Amino acid sequence: MSGVGFRVDFQYNRGMGTCTVRLAVGVCIGLMAVEAWGKPAVTVAPVAPDAAVKPGTAAATAETETVAAGELGERVVRYARRAEAFGFSGAVLAGKGGRVVAAVGVGSSDLAGKEPNTPATLFEVASVTKQFTAAAVLRLVQEGKLKLDDPIDTILPDVPENCGAITIRHLLAHTSGIPGSNSRGGGDDLAAVLPVFLAGGPRQKPGTRFEYWNQGYAIVSEIVARASGRSYTTYLRQSLFGPAGLKVTCFTGDKAPTVEGVAATVATGRSMFGEPRTALEHPYGSYGLQYRGMGGVVSSVQDLWRWDRALAASGDAALLTEASKAEMFRAGPGEYGLGWRIGKTADGKTVQSHGGGVRGFACQYVRLPDVDGCVVILANADDAPVNQMVSALQAMVLAPEDRPAPAAVDLPEPLGAAAAELLVGSFTDEKGNVLTVVRERKATKATITWAGRPGLRTNAFLVAGAPGREGAQGTVALFEWTAATPVEVKMGPNGKAAELAVGGQRFVRKP
Repeated sequence: MSGVGFRVDFQYNRGMGTCTVRLAVGVCIGLMAVEAWGKPAVTVAPVAPDAAVKPGTAAATAETETVAAGELGERVVRYARRAEAFGFSGAVLAGKGGRVVAAVGVGSSDLAGKEPNTPATLFEVASVTKQFTAAAVLRLVQEGKLKLDDPIDTILPDVPENCGAITIRHLLAHTSGIPGSNSRGGGDDLAAVLPVFLAGGPRQKPGTRFEYWNQGYAIVSEIVARASGRSYTTYLRQSLFGPAGLKVTCFTGDKAPTVEGVAATVATGRSMFGEPRTALEHPYGSYGLQYRGMGGVVSSVQDLWRWDRALAASGDAALLTEASKAEMFRAGPGEYGLGWRIGKTADGKTVQSHGGGVRGFACQYVRLPDVDGCVVILANADDAPVNQMVSALQAMVLAPEDRPAPAAVDLPEPLGAAAAELLVGSFTDEKGNVLTVVRERKATKATITWAGRPGLRTNAFLVAGAPGREGAQGTVALFEWTAATPVEVKMGPNGKAAELAVGGQRFVRKP
């Protein structure tokens, strides 16, 4: 272990009131992790965007069963399955070249292991809803009922005078100048809510500075309703979901949708912040202005692939014109478009993305237009590692066929239950730092609590080595997604680990 580099990084989470410490020993990699699972992938034909779902037919099977087309598809499926040992439960889809190459469910939709997640399972997508709200506005622009640069006070009554310069575009691009902390208010009474949302007016000139503000999208949902003459939800169903061919996409508060008389499976989400809830239960009591427009869409990875295809379409039958899509995907302040984050990879490929998180659910949705593909990750656990997963899957999809993403993006092999049981327990070093190893579902979690620093901790996993990471092969390793540290294990006379040495620090099992 001599000569191993050691670094401690601190990350403070104000919302949780805790600090996270990341141990980085040895080689850190620039890409987030991916995986290789022990079960062979099932290879079936890619699912056509307009394939009908009929019970007992091949099409129905294709909606719910695993798709793993070619080496890329098999790698993505292996990754998703192995991610279960790192806290993931949900569904993953990857598309490339205009077709689905991988679709797989992981874990259970009922949290009890009785009902498996599949590519057809419904999850709430939280802030991924924002792209649908933005698309609704663009459709209304195409219909001649709105302009992006219309001031909101020309559409809505009782807008405070100091907010007269705020336009629809500013709300969609998070450049209204209203601070993100203006988050109070809810219900269906716009007259009561608007003064609360807009209290104090813009802090910066509208259009000049990005500051993420959820409530701006709630205001837009009311603009959509007034301009269309229909409720926000009705307009999205009729003008977006239907024309795009979405089969099961709906909203919180709806009944489970049916296809050919069969009700869709609805995931129940596990939460760090409260009781579990199903994807169709309101996270905030109702679908009022406290959540409408900014969240609340419920969908499946298969339907979000159909949505991607609708956005990729061109010509007279396209859902959005090329001009509308240019507006949606043009990066403004904060590298944000209209309902999408816009970025570039190191080699210049375009990435259009948005994530979301709400009680019980987390997700990432990434469009990769340069390869005519996307990555969709929907989880029924709000602490699922969707952010870490999406970087690896994106790297896999973007890599050329003759130069696949490096092995370093693959997830390491999880410890088996028997091996993990030998390591479970609490260990301490000479400074009073405590390393706690627990087995939770299929994960072997390792947490270091740092003495004298309340709330400061390192959250990681113990794994069976780390392929592609120098110095961490063929051994137990402390894995933190971007770094893997070899762990030396000294066994005691009782057959369990007596000492764990991590990055030169020796932790001895507590009596």
